[in-house]
Amino acid sequence: MLLAPGLTLFAQTPQQAPPPGSAASAIGTVFDSVRMRPLDGARIRVDSSSLVAFSDTNGRFHIEGIPAGAHWLRVEHPILDTLAIVLRSPPETYAAGETRPQELATPSPETLIEILCTPAWRARGPAAFMGRVYEADTGTPAAGAKVSLVWYELDLNGGLKRVPRVREAIVGRDGSYRICGLPAQLDGRAQVIRGNLTSGDIPINFGQDVLFLRGMSIAAPGAVAVAPSAPTGDSSARVAAVTVTGSARLTGKVLNKAGRPLAGARVQLEGTGRAASTRATGDFTLDSLPAGTQTVSVRLLGYAPIEQAVDLSAREPQRVTLMMDNFVPVLEAVRVNAQRERALDDVGFARRKRSGMGWYMEGDAIKGRNSQNFSDLLRGAPGIRISQSTNNRQVIQSSRDPQGGCVNIWIDGTQWQQMEPGDVDDFVKPYELGALEVYGPTSTPAEYVPAGRSSCTTIVGWTTRRLDRKR
Repeated sequence: MLLAPGLTLFAQTPQQAPPPGSAASAIGTVFDSVRMRPLDGARIRVDSSSLVAFSDTNGRFHIEGIPAGAHWLRVEHPILDTLAIVLRSPPETYAAGETRPQELATPSPETLIEILCTPAWRARGPAAFMGRVYEADTGTPAAGAKVSLVWYELDLNGGLKRVPRVREAIVGRDGSYRICGLPAQLDGRAQVIRGNLTSGDIPINFGQDVLFLRGMSIAAPGAVAVAPSAPTGDSSARVAAVTVTGSARLTGKVLNKAGRPLAGARVQLEGTGRAASTRATGDFTLDSLPAGTQTVSVRLLGYAPIEQAVDLSAREPQRVTLMMDNFVPVLEAVRVNAQRERALDDVGFARRKRSGMGWYMEGDAIKGRNSQNFSDLLRGAPGIRISQSTNNRQVIQSSRDPQGGCVNIWIDGTQWQQMEPGDVDDFVKPYELGALEVYGPTSTPAEYVPAGRSSCTTIVGWTTRRLDRKR
């Protein structure tokens, strides 16, 4: 039985322990019809009493000691919290000594959409995106925040091109949000926005599903700060990095598809300067992170880059397992030029290029270099020189400063935090790049000037993965 959000359930006086032999039992299963699998770890409660049981990995549960009389069972689980719905059995009369079977299941995605979305919205598209948004450090509903969903669709009017579509929903008092009437197989990005504060820009991919559930969180105002990173200790590769700081912590492990640990993978929290390399065991730790739903990315030569949403909180560390797949080169499909041009315009590349304030390279010009390393692409770029570090890596330096100067590198909108001089060559390869920008200290666009450090040469790189993804 499904109850609408906000409906108050009746309560009973807590049950006294029944005399021996007079109690009944309930045995059964709980099934998750949204994800089509048993509902593991669900809490099954007997009306308002203290009798509870938890479902196992097969969704099975067993409750003993139920007093004879009329009772109903209520199911509690994070997926139900995300949906902002209540799931309970109809009231039934339990006889003394009886063991009553119970089969409980969440409604199907189609049923949920029919119940929770109006006919007018359902007529616009079959899919829906819904969940709840919480304050990251308190767990209370983030009422009044906004969930923004962005994706691209092909538009045949005036020529084949990708056009952005944006749908937004205001978070209710109970923390719930719903965006109905979406197209099938949507592939986009979602973000929580509250004033000037935002969560990470996380991937949303419906695949063949019509319902995508995602609980998200956002940090409270004043919970994060911007501070300069620690110096690298290498004067030939000074980096003016700025780090978004907080008190959340992320630990985890990076594995290959066979489940074996991957050493030397670079793990970074997108939008911050926080990065770490995995140890021989595949483990990593990232400290001083902003709370809320964020995106963590992983790069390792020979593997396809991945990104995954994580929910961070100062209350307790979060741990994730990240799985990487082998990189498989494929022939690039023939693309309509308007698609790539629109993508470059979306990230501001085209606008900055029109200003004529920097040095730009894109598309065929990058491929024509046949370069082996990221740094090789920059040979000949104004204000840049390439030198060798003590560990034989190529280091990008400023040619305008005899001491090498500071050089800031940004990849896909996130500042690159060097863990070793020249390590960008280890993780970003020329075949990944769709566009490059280089600016001198006085011509760097404001969005790429870290606070208090405006005298650095700046390099901005955009990967084809970022430019060609459907948002």
